[in-house]
Order: sequence, then structure tokens, then C-alpha cells
Amino acid sequence: MVTQNETYTSTVVPYSPDILDDLPIDDQLAVEFFATARCASFKQAARGLNVPVVGLRKRLEKLEEHIGAPVFVYKHNKLALTRTGERVSHYLCQLFGPDGLGKSGEKEVPRLTIAITEPVLNDIVNRDLVAYVRDHAEMQLEIHSECTTQMLSECEVDVGIALVSPDDKGALDRHPTYRFERLGRIGHALFISSRYSRSVTLPVESLDLHNFMLVVPWDEEILAGSRKWASIMAEHQGGTTRVKSYNLSRGLVVGGARIGVLPDYSRKLERNILPVPGFLDDLEEKDVYLVIKTKLVRNPQVLEIRRLIKKSFFDKKDWLVR
Repeated sequence: MVTQNETYTSTVVPYSPDILDDLPIDDQLAVEFFATARCASFKQAARGLNVPVVGLRKRLEKLEEHIGAPVFVYKHNKLALTRTGERVSHYLCQLFGPDGLGKSGEKEVPRLTIAITEPVLNDIVNRDLVAYVRDHAEMQLEIHSECTTQMLSECEVDVGIALVSPDDKGALDRHPTYRFERLGRIGHALFISSRYSRSVTLPVESLDLHNFMLVVPWDEEILAGSRKWASIMAEHQGGTTRVKSYNLSRGLVVGGARIGVLPDYSRKLERNILPVPGFLDDLEEKDVYLVIKTKLVRNPQVLEIRRLIKKSFFDKKDWLVR
């Protein structure tokens, strides 16, 4: 069974995390690392890059602290790469080419396609993702509010978050070009605004639902396995609203006399809603997976987004089903 934070790949051999996966290195630090390795001198590297030598050394020292081993050592009064430093150099050469970054740090503008399904995009990673976009104005980003199997099959996504049925054993194997990492599990339930539930009795059977407009979820796959929901919709004589927008769907439930399906953590976001129990007992929870294109697992921008997403889910860990 795949547990939280467990990594899964479609191949037989599981992905093995490496200290370099979370290397806190950006373009500037990469330039300074390569320059120091070429010049074999902190002062000469700093002079060539026109940066203060103290700042350069401090940034390289922080890199060593993160790795837990020195990357440079003095040999015959010159700096040389340690064995760990050679690993870092090889890793950066894979990212930036055999010559590393140029003196000015010029390289192609990073481009990434990010696909994060609702409700995760709006409720869990929204704030951290906005901060990332603000801090990376040089990037070209394309962000989608869904991560579908078709998008993965066509390799349109670089980094994504997808909801997967726990019963679909072959879901991950169908996308061999991606690495999957489980983040948690999200359930869904029926909700109604508490301001309207005071004046009426909460529905207890399907007939009672006829008095309400039902809000059909933004993603019908959420309810695909529920026979009870199919029966409710077949027998429902009241109004329905089909909404493709998660925000609008939630707004209709929170702000109107409607009943709709929302994530079961919704009361942590909206205190003025109440669950309507007894109707969707057969609705399965969905596993949440971080999806990364295999060839990009060591890309520095992708690694930063991965850290951001992991942080977002850690901050909201009490929202998730384990």
C-alpha cells in the first residue's frame, strides 16, 4: 500500500531520493560555483563575477551546510573540488550543459506547464503558488486548473497534481513517463449553508432533496463511482446547476439555499456550512498525487515547485484523510 509521501514510479525499481534532489541552488549560485571551480580561488571568482567575495563564500558555505559535506578543499594553495563537489558539478552540468552557465548567467528562459486539479489549486497550494510566480517573474509558466489523464497521456504536463481512485490499480502504470508521489487523500460530502438549515429540517431521504437545488460538482469524475448519487440525480425533481468552476460551485453552496458536493475539509474553510449525512456513503475518497515528468525530476525549478507543494500539503495535513 502506498503511504503518504511515498514515491512511486511506473517501473519496477522505485525512485530513490537523493540529497541533490533538494539542492537549494539557483542560477546565481550555480554561476558562482562554476566560476570558483574554474578559477580555483574565491577572490578571483568573485572579481570575475563582480560580486563581493564575502557574499560568494557565504552562499557556498550554505550550500555545503545543506549537503553536509565540503564541496571545495585547498590543495597546494589552490581550491579543488572534493568528491562531493564533483558530484555537485556533474549534477549542475546535467542541468546547464557541460560548460555550465556563462559568466553573465544567461540561458534559455525556463518554461514549465503546471496542471493542478481543483480543489487542490484553490484550497491548498494557491497562496504558495502565487508567491512562487511573484518571485519568478523571469519564467514562462502555463498553469491549468485540471490535471486529466488525457493531459498526462499526451505528456502536456511538466508538474501536476492529480486525483486518482485508490481502486484503479493501473492508473500510475499507464503513464510511464511520469513519477508519482502520494501526498494524501481527499474525501467529498454533501453540504448546505447553515443559514438556511435553521429554517428547514436537514434532508434525511432522497424525497427531501426535491425541495433543494442540487449543485453538480465541477468534476463529475468525483462522483463517478457513487450509485447513490446516480440514483439521486435520476429521481430528483428539483432544480440542478452544473458548474465547471470549483469556486462558483462552492459559492453557490455557501451563499444560497442549495445542496452541493464539496471536499470534506470544507468546514475548515467555511464555518457557515453543514454536512448533509447519509446520502453519499458509497462515495470513494481520492488519492492526491504529485506528478512530475521523469526527465525533469532534477530540474531546479521543478524541485523548487515540489518543495513548495510539499510545504503546502504539510501545512494543511489536518485537512487530509490519511
